Amino acid sequence: MEKSSSNFTSKNLRDGVYYKTSFGKGVVLSASDKKMILFAGDDQFLRDWHLKNLNDGGYLAESVALSDLETTLARFAADLVLIDLPHKEDSQRYIAQTFRVRPATPVVLSVELEDFSFAGEAFRSGAAEILPKPVEPQLMLMILHRVLEEDRLLKENEELRDNMKLYSACQRITTQLEGEGVHTATLSALVAETGSRSAFYLDWLSIATVPRIEGLIGLGDSESKNFLDELLPSIRQRTDKGEAYTIVFNHPGGEFKNLRENGFAEALIVPLRNLESLLGVFILLRHEQDNPWPAKVIDKVNFIGRHAALAWHNATLYANAKNMAFQDALTGLYNARYLPLAIDREIANSRESGAPFAVLFLDLDYFKQVNDLHGHQVGSQLLKEVGRVLRRCVRDDDIVVRYGGDEFIVVLKATNLTTAEQIAERIRTMLAGHFFLGREGLNVLITACIGVSAYPIHTQSAEELIFLSDHAMYKGKNSTRNLVITADPEDLVGQTVTLP
Repeated sequence: MEKSSSNFTSKNLRDGVYYKTSFGKGVVLSASDKKMILFAGDDQFLRDWHLKNLNDGGYLAESVALSDLETTLARFAADLVLIDLPHKEDSQRYIAQTFRVRPATPVVLSVELEDFSFAGEAFRSGAAEILPKPVEPQLMLMILHRVLEEDRLLKENEELRDNMKLYSACQRITTQLEGEGVHTATLSALVAETGSRSAFYLDWLSIATVPRIEGLIGLGDSESKNFLDELLPSIRQRTDKGEAYTIVFNHPGGEFKNLRENGFAEALIVPLRNLESLLGVFILLRHEQDNPWPAKVIDKVNFIGRHAALAWHNATLYANAKNMAFQDALTGLYNARYLPLAIDREIANSRESGAPFAVLFLDLDYFKQVNDLHGHQVGSQLLKEVGRVLRRCVRDDDIVVRYGGDEFIVVLKATNLTTAEQIAERIRTMLAGHFFLGREGLNVLITACIGVSAYPIHTQSAEELIFLSDHAMYKGKNSTRNLVITADPEDLVGQTVTLP
């Protein structure tokens, strides 16, 4: 049989389907053994796409609009329901509809990446898995096959069911590639395992300034801060702990007064650590009406905690690799590959918040003369020093990019045109008055032309923002140089603008 380089393949074998998983085991399904999957969604294109890929993947599939979910389930004995969740819509509604008709049927949700913050709520409502959109067909089939296999095994063995749920939860944690995703997935798993009504994550690295609380479950902002004030002294005494521990609120006096008055009896603290230090703690509260956590639950909590630490390590490696991909090797600034992502993100933020932002396009004057006079190595050192000067001229949140050669771009967040012009003038003045390569005994003087464009008053296109600021900069180059020039939207007339 032909081998595949993919971890998951499906090949039709007459009336059956051959599945090869990453575990290297093959299963041939006859037509009568094919699982039935119902896809529910309001997008006709997605319904057709899923129907084709599911049927091609060896399932007996049917697709319906979300409004027909319950009536279709009454006649279609689905082994799994795949729901295309509309943006920012409550998943509990469709999960509940499924369970009313087919209580034992696993539900998989297909959601936008930006809606992953609701993953914890979806899992608590009974979702078996969540697929990010868009998803590759083979990855979708692999995940659905795993969910169906887990469902079969879970129904055969109740104890195995608990272990498989724990395994799946930990698998979701370890596949997160962002720190926030690790926190969200871990907190959801801990709440599901402990049955805690109230929980949150505390970023320990922020404790020296303003403690940052994330992922509030069952608590308001002010409540969580009041409770944290009471818990912090006890947590500070245990920063060396590597495994979960409890804090009981039965001490006399006012040590845990607010917590006791709100009906809480105990806190479970789950540390998140790297090899060197404490990164944060997951805090779960037990209400006095709930049963104490048994040792078996604490063991599972520690199992989740170890997976969270592994996931954090992987997320850190991923972040470092991603930063290197977007980092200019010479200056340490962002490179041109990062610029479209940065501007698209600022456009999205601006549309949501209404805050403007600006783009500065900077080109050094007569930089070629530096290379000709002192050599390219000296020129490279000067570019590094220009990068350091630019970083000192703007805020930490602003984005400084080496666009190429002696060109730099600065994205000024939440900045209007007037302020951007003032910042550009400050940069121009700082560069013109700075003696570059003083440590090398050269004291090189250099100036720059800076073009300024602003969103949304000049344009609402990322490509046109860069074009306008670049065009304005060249007006300065063609004049006296050492200038700040504001963009003119009229320069777009007759232009077709694309990024290189």
